[in-house]
Amino acid sequence: MRYPARVAALLAAAITVGVGCSSSIAGNPQPGLTPVNIAALKTGAYTPEPSEFDPSVSLPNDVHLIEARRMLGYLVHPADIDSDLSIAAEVRLFGNAEAPFNYSILPEKYRPAMVDNNLLAGVYVSHINENLRNRKKLIVSVLRFATETIATKAADELDRASYLDDAGRHTIAIEGHPDARASSNNDITAVSFIARGPFVVLTNTGVPQPDQSALSRVIRTTVDQQLTLLDQLKPTPWDDVLDAPFDLDSIMRRALPKAPDYSDPFWSYDDFGTYSPSGALHFERNPVEVAKAFEEAGVDLVGRRAGVVYRTRDLPAAFRLQSALVIAGKNDEVLDPPPGLPDVRCLRLDSSDLVRSFDGLCAIVYGRYVAVVVSKAPLTARIDHALNQRAAAQYAILAKSE
Repeated sequence: MRYPARVAALLAAAITVGVGCSSSIAGNPQPGLTPVNIAALKTGAYTPEPSEFDPSVSLPNDVHLIEARRMLGYLVHPADIDSDLSIAAEVRLFGNAEAPFNYSILPEKYRPAMVDNNLLAGVYVSHINENLRNRKKLIVSVLRFATETIATKAADELDRASYLDDAGRHTIAIEGHPDARASSNNDITAVSFIARGPFVVLTNTGVPQPDQSALSRVIRTTVDQQLTLLDQLKPTPWDDVLDAPFDLDSIMRRALPKAPDYSDPFWSYDDFGTYSPSGALHFERNPVEVAKAFEEAGVDLVGRRAGVVYRTRDLPAAFRLQSALVIAGKNDEVLDPPPGLPDVRCLRLDSSDLVRSFDGLCAIVYGRYVAVVVSKAPLTARIDHALNQRAAAQYAILAKSE
């Protein structure tokens, strides 16, 4: 049987100790990195060096997105409401009132309430379950307005807009939240708006069969948890947003920049920036498993650029996180590691990622860091050279960031 390089090294060490010594050595064997010849790596058009992260901040939208990325760390996780909601269908950051409609996320009838009340920033996630015959969904969004008064007005107007051209819509009571404006037209889906300070919490939930009580329970649980998180979120004054560092602890410097030939599978760079583990978790394909892995690996900071870099507790923790990030689904394909990088683990996904539209990824470990790079597989090629080059460049960047 052929073992991966780092496993073979551990076995060899164990055999040596057993043969050459009559006494045992205290401690547990830990995985180590296989030596890599960085100079021989094929990195294509990528510069295999750390690079400064200096985003363009020239418009109010750019400033508002910085705050939105911070807000994402205080957005409830749908899987915490219902563990069946394990598939992330959408994650969006808003930096102005037009963004939800440019992304075709919210119905047009909500546009006047957003524009007239000048939505400043927002975050939005949507999750579904795996069972097509018993579909569930939960959308949660937190929207920031200028003042508490404006947020309350926006919540009222959004609720009224829900009833436009919808004669069958009726109110749903939410226990413990008499100020929650909740309604449904079929008792299969329901929408709710509730103001808290300068924020409005939007929830949209769906259950498999008409059940007004079930809808009310999901909304109540979601609102309970979301308001608790909002009580911990102190809005940053807009004049102070740019005082926070763009690259906390050089996490972005360690991440692969966007492709020089614009070949990244995603088109929006709104998510580029630093995140708390809770905020970063919203982007993960398998949030339930990855949430456990984050906690076990001691993840305390994540940087999202074209490459995503996670900071863990130490090297053994990094290897454990790598395993969680490349769990293969039923129809996913495990790929060979890129040339010269035996410790890198790669997957070809059966279905494209719903957030960044990739279907190929590699997870790289160096020291206490794990990095993930992605690509969209060429239709006719057996080997994804772009993915291999990105993995090689990302490894070199991590190695030279020490």
